[in-house]
Amino acid sequence: MLALAGLLVGLGTRYGSGCTSGHGICGLSRRSPRSISATLAFMAAGFVTVWLLRHLLS
Repeated sequence: MLALAGLLVGLGTRYGSGCTSGHGICGLSRRSPRSISATLAFMAAGFVTVWLLRHLLS
């Protein structure tokens, strides 16, 4: 499970053209539209994941 999680993080980093902190800190401070959309997508995916884990799978 941990190896799969690591692979998914690597895939997301490659697909998003950078890491979450890079987009969230550097990209947002530069007001990059690409980083704004990437950060919104990361946050939305995190919110949905937490909601699913807490409400549907527990």
